Amino acid sequence: MLINYQNLSDHVAGLIRKMIMNGTLKPGEKVNQVQLAEKLNISRGPIREALRMLQNEGLINHETNRGTFVTTLSNQDAYEIYTMRALLEGKAAELAAPNLTTNDFLRLEELLGEFKTAYQEEDLEREAKCDISFHHTIVLASKHQRLIHMHQQLDTQVGAMFLTVASVVPERAKLVVDIHKHLLDVLKSKDLEKVKKAFSDHYLHTLKDLKKMDVF
Repeated sequence: MLINYQNLSDHVAGLIRKMIMNGTLKPGEKVNQVQLAEKLNISRGPIREALRMLQNEGLINHETNRGTFVTTLSNQDAYEIYTMRALLEGKAAELAAPNLTTNDFLRLEELLGEFKTAYQEEDLEREAKCDISFHHTIVLASKHQRLIHMHQQLDTQVGAMFLTVASVVPERAKLVVDIHKHLLDVLKSKDLEKVKKAFSDHYLHTLKDLKKMDVF
């Protein structure tokens, strides 16, 4: 029974996460547990557990005497997420470059194609997933398990940040495919110094652009 309950909580967390990622639940919006329980036709126990899981991911914020809200990403959040990702991914890409196989490169090319299609169809949720999969494919090739784990812990927040930026600054979304094409080309060069710098700069330049645009 405990395993089933946990599986249900995981499933509910996935559904709520999807609602946040596709904009059904918006930043700052209060999460109504009663309505969610009725909509999903389940008790409130798995809802509460799912919300605790999402709070650990940084997607949900609980405020005493006020309730549970979808996290609003701030300027400080953007700074912390992107600078941490720059540190982790610059090193991960450097370690990954010698290990990437022909199949890995084919997968990355495939993801670029999916990225382009998602952009043309204005499917922001799919774009965010492509972004996460692209970088995850590279980081996995680093074969550095602790680095991989730390990198994955930021995936959901990076996805939420991607959607926030794409919604507020849609003109930046036009550059996403070209930016990732450049990262792929640098990886193919096998120049480890350039690889490390390109992946670190990817996040630092994004952060710099967001400050200029005054997004947060």
